[in-house]
Amino acid sequence: MRKSAEEKAKRRLLVTIVMGVLSFLGAVFLFLLIFAAVSVKLDAADNILSVMAAAALGAGCFSAAFITANRRRKKGLLTGLICGGIVFAAVLLCGFFFSECFTAGGVISKIMLVLSCSGIGGITGVNSRKIFR
Repeated sequence: MRKSAEEKAKRRLLVTIVMGVLSFLGAVFLFLLIFAAVSVKLDAADNILSVMAAAALGAGCFSAAFITANRRRKKGLLTGLICGGIVFAAVLLCGFFFSECFTAGGVISKIMLVLSCSGIGGITGVNSRKIFR
């Protein structure tokens, strides 16, 4: 039986969301692996480790927004900001559950990092040639 246009659109949206989440997780995992190897070799200090974690988060946000915007092919900045908002909400919730301290400065810098990387990823994804169909 043939699928209706509405079912196809829902499936395409679901596949786009899953691909964005998987690209986020893959990029973060890859960057954390690389940074872990570097920190073991260099015996890095705590402040350098936090910079490495922020870089991994930024790379993951860029990747998720790039893939999602590349599949949608429209409204790249908005798509990137939505991806960034979702990632920030997830990171904030995980921070509340696993960390017992809350600093407003850390939240503001993290949201700026996440939204800027996601916005740039969304714009780049829309304006690049189509990678995933």
